[in-house]
Amino acid sequence: MTPVEPTVDARTQPEAAERVAAPPALAPALEATALVRSYGGVRVVDIDRLKVETGEMLAVLGPNGAGKSTLFRLLALLEPPDSGSISHFGKPVSHRDLAARRRTATVFQRPFLFQGKVHSNVSYGLRLRRLPRAEIRERVARALELAGVAGLAKADVRRLSGGEAQRAALARALVLEPDILFLDEPSSNLDPGLRRRFRDDLRRIVEQSGTTAILITHDRTEAMSLAHRIVLMKQGRVVQQGPAEEVYSRPRDAFVADYMGVETIWPGRVEREVDGLCTVRVSGTHVVEAVADARTGEEVGVAVRPEDVVIARATEGEPPATSARNRWCGAVVSVRMSGPLADVWIDLDGLLLHAVVTRPSVVELGIEPGARVFASVKATAVHLLTDREEGYD
Repeated sequence: MTPVEPTVDARTQPEAAERVAAPPALAPALEATALVRSYGGVRVVDIDRLKVETGEMLAVLGPNGAGKSTLFRLLALLEPPDSGSISHFGKPVSHRDLAARRRTATVFQRPFLFQGKVHSNVSYGLRLRRLPRAEIRERVARALELAGVAGLAKADVRRLSGGEAQRAALARALVLEPDILFLDEPSSNLDPGLRRRFRDDLRRIVEQSGTTAILITHDRTEAMSLAHRIVLMKQGRVVQQGPAEEVYSRPRDAFVADYMGVETIWPGRVEREVDGLCTVRVSGTHVVEAVADARTGEEVGVAVRPEDVVIARATEGEPPATSARNRWCGAVVSVRMSGPLADVWIDLDGLLLHAVVTRPSVVELGIEPGARVFASVKATAVHLLTDREEGYD
């Protein structure tokens, strides 16, 4: 996704136009520096630097206990840090800065709606600001339409489904036309089908509104489908950040690789490197070739994404011809169906390889426990983990 620059018509949205025109043009929407927060003597957040550009959606990703929720409250100015600074559009802000907080909006994991009609909930913030009735009606109608609940304006919130309630909460945030929108696991309480539709709509809504958004989530699928960039946290610190595709395909260590869905990580040593093509010994009988920046003799982790593994049924003779540099023969250990896809684990004489194939491929190739198969992976698809801090054993 490409960040969308916000556009404002000063004639119809004077409050928003004044708000957006004030910040320096080149300043990031949000920047946090040397941010520290501790509870009971335990440091929960320790962030050197975090920056979010205007119009960008940033996903803060990590397991439970990583410090995501605490970082969320700090960035949203809901509580103060022990030390460090936060700025919005180049201007220092704090939890006591009511003007800065009015320029943000938050959607929580559970939609907090008070009793009454959807329209009353969505218009609440604007009524507090004493805006003219005509402007309130216009902005509420626009927010409800954007959130996909225009037909529910007069509905009682107690009769809403989970997805409808979350959309109403999103409309209540969008109606404020915030400079920065904070989203705290907004789809985690929805059923799988509703979750997918809500994510698709959320991506569209954020792109259309041009709002800078910060998403807190533990779900890598949600982060990958929504965010321009990902910040992955572990024990209060950032372990990797960058464009979503880069974090997904080029993890910097074993923790990142595992969290981003790489279940095949073999320890190995680089035996040879010629013009960027590395030969890595991963066991007594197995070598892997990878296009990577590594040195001869260096210990590495060999990471293979399951979707990059191609499977063919083994027959008598040589494996099928292919351009892939890595070709192995092994026995299927298990097959687990998951919708249109299947997870297949293959035993390569002591090395376990995870592959993902389509359900029709499982049937057509006769992939079942005990079946002999050839597995191949291109050298360009193998990623070498050269940071040994987290370990690979």
